[in-house]
Amino acid sequence: MAVELQLSWEDPATSTVEQRLVTVPVAFGRDEQAMRTAINDSEGTLVVLPHKQVSRCHALIVGKEGELELVDKSTNGTFLNGQHFLGTNRQIQDGDRFQIGPYKIALSTIGTLPPSPSMRLPADSTAVLPGVYHDSLTGLPNRNMFMSLLQNLWERLTVETSLLFAVVHLDIDRLQQVNDSLGYRVGDKLLAAIARRLRQRLAPGDTAVRLEGDEFALLLESVANTEDALALVEAIQRDLAAAFTLEDKEAFITVSMGVAFSHVPVNQPEDWLRFARAATNRAKHLGRGRLEIFRPGMEDSGNRLRLETDLSRAIERGELSLRYQPIVSLTSGRIVGFEALVRWHHPETGWIPSDQLISIAEETGLIIPIGLWVLRTACQQLCQWQMRFPHAHPLTVSVNVSSKQFIQADLVAQITEVLQKTGLPGNHLKLELTESLLMESEEAAILMLSQLRELGVQILMDDFGTGYSNLARMRTLPTDVVKVDKSLIQSLDGQNLAFVRGIVALAHSLSKTVVVEGIETQEQLVQLREMGCAYGQGYFFSPPVDVAEAEKLLAHPPKWS
Repeated sequence: MAVELQLSWEDPATSTVEQRLVTVPVAFGRDEQAMRTAINDSEGTLVVLPHKQVSRCHALIVGKEGELELVDKSTNGTFLNGQHFLGTNRQIQDGDRFQIGPYKIALSTIGTLPPSPSMRLPADSTAVLPGVYHDSLTGLPNRNMFMSLLQNLWERLTVETSLLFAVVHLDIDRLQQVNDSLGYRVGDKLLAAIARRLRQRLAPGDTAVRLEGDEFALLLESVANTEDALALVEAIQRDLAAAFTLEDKEAFITVSMGVAFSHVPVNQPEDWLRFARAATNRAKHLGRGRLEIFRPGMEDSGNRLRLETDLSRAIERGELSLRYQPIVSLTSGRIVGFEALVRWHHPETGWIPSDQLISIAEETGLIIPIGLWVLRTACQQLCQWQMRFPHAHPLTVSVNVSSKQFIQADLVAQITEVLQKTGLPGNHLKLELTESLLMESEEAAILMLSQLRELGVQILMDDFGTGYSNLARMRTLPTDVVKVDKSLIQSLDGQNLAFVRGIVALAHSLSKTVVVEGIETQEQLVQLREMGCAYGQGYFFSPPVDVAEAEKLLAHPPKWS
């Protein structure tokens, strides 16, 4: 007796739900002759799925030893219950769901559902047919299917070099407000309604998916050119801006969208989605409810925008930490202090490069709270070390000050408060300011530096020898220490050697101390000692280290000869 099954799926070309009673074996594909040859059975059933993403003979359902098996015969694979497989068999049973190209097919044994004609769902319906789609809430394919479609297109591009398609990323801007005001149940209905509007607008051959949460994606293959694609995306944006009626209440949303076209070079298929998301991030940054087209370099911008948002919460989440690089007396070879350097360990990305962290903090203004946190943390840590390691006393700590911090009217008050609360004497704190910062407003800088020096705080002119170096300015600015930039130390010969000698000689004549950074070799150490440099730091002594490693250096102090 033949095994009979009930199959249900949505036709992507018409948005109608098809239900068919079939007899095993069953063949699925675009070409009847290929399917008939594959099953080799005149009594079997042919299910023609005409979409171009379906192979001529894509898959079979066969009976084997009392069980049913789904056999993949395609070039790009089949999904069973969300899991991709290619060229192999998988056992199937009542209630399983499989996907062939864009067709999401539910399987039931005979008797579960009677055969019925095709039916069309009502416009903008939020109803979801259970078991037909991968995503139970919206009825759309999921991320795995979307990645499979991109993989197929990537392979086709190697042959069809003029193939045009667009990948669109959508982010719902106001879903949380809907959830907060109307409840999560209504929010879920809104997501289902959004999915319905997407399907209604798309042409046959195009695909909409729900990626996760409030993120959707579109694969537009029906478009003839980029102008048509953008016109379609703009129409979708207008569709989604219209009111949604949910449980007799109206809800409005805006959607930020990013588009990446097939002509953008990629290293792997998922890059198209990553690029489209980067464009969406750019749209959200510019004011939400916008459409942006991906351009090379924007992926870095998108990542940067995300990092800007994440950095605002990094302190409270405990993601920031300090590393301490020893400052060594070149005369005695012993540690006399540390420079405190901030580091950020992002929970997803890992360690963020220091220059990127500082750049983002500067541009967003977050350098002000981060700088205060660094100052407070470094002073607290130094007080603890001075109590634990009295033999190392007196230690100092150097903290960098940015231009945005320096122009704050209450900077002196902030530093005064930190010193009072931590109990650190002012002469154990050194503030490092760049020469270019001090040049921006020399008169105001002199006033600020004078006030800081009254607290006992020492002022370092950092990165001296780069860009705007002016030896005369060393005389006019009320600084205590000149810090020679590491770029001058990398090659201590010829002009660099003479320049460093000149810096050291002038600093000594003005009773200023010299610290040299970037010392990496014994030869550099010897040359700098011969010049009379007092202090240095660099990888020859130690890289920046965490608190535990710094305490090892203090507990068992090395002596560099």
